[in-house]
Amino acid sequence: MSSIVLIKAGLATTRQHFSPPLGIMSLASYLRDRFKDLELQLIDMSAHRLSVEQAIELALSFSPDLLGLSAMSFEAQVMHQLAARAKARQPALPVVAGGPHPSTARAAALEDPNLDFIVIGEGELTFHELALRILAGESAPAEVQGIGFRRNGEPELTPPREEIVDLNSLPLPAYDLIDLPRYWDLPRFGTAYARREYATLSTSRACPYRCTYCHRIFGTRYRAQSPEIALRDLQTLRDEHGVREIIFVDDCFNLDRKRVADICDGMIERGLDFSISFPNGLRGDVMDRTTLDKLKKAGTYRITYAVESGSPRVQAFIKKNVKLEVLQEVIAETDRLDIMVDGFFMVGFPGETREEIQMTFDYALASRLHTANFWFVTPFPGTELYEQARTLGLAVPEQPDHLHYFDPETDLSQVPAAELKRMVQKTFLRFYLKPWRLWRIFKLFPNKRQLPALLLRFLKISATWKS
Repeated sequence: MSSIVLIKAGLATTRQHFSPPLGIMSLASYLRDRFKDLELQLIDMSAHRLSVEQAIELALSFSPDLLGLSAMSFEAQVMHQLAARAKARQPALPVVAGGPHPSTARAAALEDPNLDFIVIGEGELTFHELALRILAGESAPAEVQGIGFRRNGEPELTPPREEIVDLNSLPLPAYDLIDLPRYWDLPRFGTAYARREYATLSTSRACPYRCTYCHRIFGTRYRAQSPEIALRDLQTLRDEHGVREIIFVDDCFNLDRKRVADICDGMIERGLDFSISFPNGLRGDVMDRTTLDKLKKAGTYRITYAVESGSPRVQAFIKKNVKLEVLQEVIAETDRLDIMVDGFFMVGFPGETREEIQMTFDYALASRLHTANFWFVTPFPGTELYEQARTLGLAVPEQPDHLHYFDPETDLSQVPAAELKRMVQKTFLRFYLKPWRLWRIFKLFPNKRQLPALLLRFLKISATWKS
């Protein structure tokens, strides 16, 4: 019997949130379905607060024949440390890396001699095909589409693999391989919650829009589960895992309005009494009242819209092209339905002026948003935004541990990073210290016992800005 261990790399950050690692869980579920005899283990470093040494010690205790690693860009250093430690202990152990960082920063990943292969993009089919060859002792990786490796010391990429078209063919992510209740007591995406017992779920992949800051790890060809499969998975989460709240994390959940309506109607018909939130993944300027009504009736209590910029020029530059006036009305309509509404904004785009940054702040301040998040632009390698910044001759961060959006690391805009930080802090305070907004937050907050803890978190965030 073969043994595979999968590790989700983890790195503590200033404003850390925790979430079941759906990508590697989906891979695990697919592998388990395809292999007849397989011992499979999944380790999430962040949820269990494991050091590199502890994670490798645990992984090797299962005597793996293959080690798989998954990492975001800011976790790249941890991924390389995991690979180095594994090879130091067992030099012959095959190590495969996947996820957003290896998929986009391919050349950098393949410079690491401790990584034998990288999987690019969606991992289920590619990793399975590669694992079959590795575990059989074969040495013909060039026949596997969608991977990178070294031949005679030189990096080589195989032809890209087509996206998985039929998402209905994929099993439910392996929630049984993680300690799901552990996540219920950790800070989650979206922060506020109605019910403790939650799970994240994605029912579609990719987004047809072409925002330059996006990794596009799933491509741009939108694909979705049928409503029947989505409802099957929702029922399984309730009946077998005790889940009472769903956090949808699709890239663009509301692209197909009929599908959204069918899922919502099906949840009501089946008596799936979930509380529902969307911390991302709803395109605001294509939202309509009918869809909002459906979402509300199905249990939605919180929605986030990614505005990003209040400047039409910046909207065009980053190819987001949000219809700003339409979205402002959608935000107001969401508020009128008594759904908590959150906004995402980014400041510090390449060449962005002080006036354009202020347009973003003014948009947020004038809106009916209840909460808002202001992030600092980071051009991740492998994204079009990264190339836009380089074309303009701007210095971009190269060190993986600088690839986050909690603190400005670079001067891409016309406003120095230190001043930009002060502008965000001032706007943050102006946004939240409006009496009507504080009242709406208090009125609609789904679990008021959380409010003291969130106030403390607010004060901690403010304190980090002052440092």
